[in-house]
Amino acid sequence: MVKSYYIDYKGNKEVVLRAVDEIQRLPDVLKASYSSFQGKIKVSYDKDADELFIEREIATILLNGQEPIKIVDKEGIKTEKANRLNLILCGIGLIFYVLTYYFVPAAFQWIGYLFGLILSGKVLIRKVYIGIFKKKHLDENLLIFLAVVGAFALSYYIEAMLVMLLYLAADFLSWKAALITERDVSETLHKEATTAYKVTNSLVFPIPLKEIQVGDTILIRPGEVIPLDGMIVEGESNVDMSPVSNESYFMFAEPGSSVESGGINTEKPLHIAVTKPYNEGTVNTLILKIKEAMAKKSVFSKTIEKIGRWYLIIIAILALLVVFLGPLITGMPFLDKSFIYKGLVILAVSCPWAMLLSTPIAYNYALGLGKKIGLIIKEVGSIDALGKIKTLFFTKTGILTTGVYKVENVIPYKNTKEDDLLSYAAVGEYRSNHPIGQAIEEAFEAGDGKVDENLLTEYTEERGKGTVAVYDNKVILTGSESFLYDNDIDVYLDEEGSLTHVAVDGEYVGAIQLSEEVKEEGAQVIENLKKLKVNRVAVLTGETPMGARSALADLKVRNIYGDLNIEEKVEKVRKEQIRLKGKTVGFIGDTISDGPVMVASDVSFAYLRGSLDKVTSIADVVLLQEDLNLVYESVSLGKRTYSVIKQNIVISLITKVVIILTAMFAYVGTGVMLIAILIDLAISLLTILNCFRISQSVRSFFTKKGE
Repeated sequence: MVKSYYIDYKGNKEVVLRAVDEIQRLPDVLKASYSSFQGKIKVSYDKDADELFIEREIATILLNGQEPIKIVDKEGIKTEKANRLNLILCGIGLIFYVLTYYFVPAAFQWIGYLFGLILSGKVLIRKVYIGIFKKKHLDENLLIFLAVVGAFALSYYIEAMLVMLLYLAADFLSWKAALITERDVSETLHKEATTAYKVTNSLVFPIPLKEIQVGDTILIRPGEVIPLDGMIVEGESNVDMSPVSNESYFMFAEPGSSVESGGINTEKPLHIAVTKPYNEGTVNTLILKIKEAMAKKSVFSKTIEKIGRWYLIIIAILALLVVFLGPLITGMPFLDKSFIYKGLVILAVSCPWAMLLSTPIAYNYALGLGKKIGLIIKEVGSIDALGKIKTLFFTKTGILTTGVYKVENVIPYKNTKEDDLLSYAAVGEYRSNHPIGQAIEEAFEAGDGKVDENLLTEYTEERGKGTVAVYDNKVILTGSESFLYDNDIDVYLDEEGSLTHVAVDGEYVGAIQLSEEVKEEGAQVIENLKKLKVNRVAVLTGETPMGARSALADLKVRNIYGDLNIEEKVEKVRKEQIRLKGKTVGFIGDTISDGPVMVASDVSFAYLRGSLDKVTSIADVVLLQEDLNLVYESVSLGKRTYSVIKQNIVISLITKVVIILTAMFAYVGTGVMLIAILIDLAISLLTILNCFRISQSVRSFFTKKGE
């Protein structure tokens, strides 16, 4: 089997050759070679080799060598080479124009101009061909092509080349903006794991996830994500299940414990016997649901694309009306040359250069500013979605709060003493790794309390509900109100905040009141979002509405929706989209379980965290630091960019209307086309300068960071 890896490296060839030597020594690799001319490394390996493992090792060797060498997409290389070729051809075309002007007799100059124009316009001709014969639709490329042909047919050779050069500049800038976005995303976001470490006869070796069978034993080291559902056969450790749960949740894993894929091993190595194949695991099931939703989600169109479709239709109709109806209205002969001339002039001067040049510059500039302040916007269409955002949904834990709890009050019922109630609660939460349980344990130990593990004879935990412990022959239940009701125990306290209720031997004895720490910047960020005309800031959470309101009281969030599962959160987002009628809805997620909600929203946000690769792959905007201010800054950047683009479009359209009306109703003589194009160029420069006003949206952020 042979595979080629295209690389992006301009340094010393010897560095690449040393890396190729290392690749050559990999198991199952038969031969490795490097072609500097093609910029690729060619690797031959055994047909039975683990292809995914070899690819991963090759990437590691190239990135961790004397100098980092990046593997790049083959199509990206082709596109970059094609754009370089277009620039070279454009230069040759210009040279032909100059040589023709000075050295070719006037009667034959059109031949030299035509040859130069064809060379320069290779990319335009190709796009028009693809649009008409392959995609079967008309776009702005056809309009520009007709403008060039019209100008040339009227012997306006210089104007034809000017139109072509303006188009090539706009096309190059659009490609550059897309390239910068793609590179930023690929360099910043991690790839999800594709292998697991299988344990066989005390030997550990990597194997593709899809080849792991039910019953195989895999090794999960501290800090690694559990890739497959299974049962612990060796080792004890705490596993962070928050990436796949709807809440902050830890579980203690020991031999006999079942674990779901997606959790993060936090402490010690674990050996897990696989109980479900890759395609049936918890994470893969979630990913399949997310992919189904993403396939149905339409990409948010750029403003320029929407305007461009209508603009093309209107200009084509105007040109046809002038050519065919003009002579009839004025009494001139049908298809009079002067009106054909007017129609061609309209096409020649109607190209929306101000939009085509300034819009990619605005997007490009916004993407660069975003990266500077710590966020990656994956698609330029997401900038428009940010600009139109009116409702922003937050998930609570991990986004608005830190996930850290503290005991605020110990509330005994009837004759129970406070110290006894706290000790009962500490016993009930002794083996729980939920942040609430840890807070209760810390409060108990702070008062010199200690649980005697020898007296703890039985312990069971129902995830997200509560625990049952047998301690010193007493049956102690701790958990939510519904958990106690499910065990036929009446709850008599109904205080505000997050409550952990406690019962002993079937009798209710009181509750522990806790509070969750909110992020200190949260209140100001929410206030600032409202100033940006984000009219509705709301919270979607799986926790009780009362507990969530108490935890978020300092943030002054009016709309808090609790007791929601994932499907209900998705429904909330969709109802809001219907209510807004064209404006956009954003959602800030934290775990893979938030994936369906993120996909349902028009624009989604996520923090970049090593353990949450799949979440960042779903998000439209990736926040590189855990700072809520970045949410505000991304919305501010989007709204500012969207506003500037709309201003540029209005300026461009007004200019076009004036020029086209002049062409329709005034005398059009020699030089009018050139004057119109020069006016359009001046307006284009004005709109380009206007793009730099986008930076005003982030100046306050830089100022604050510098303080």
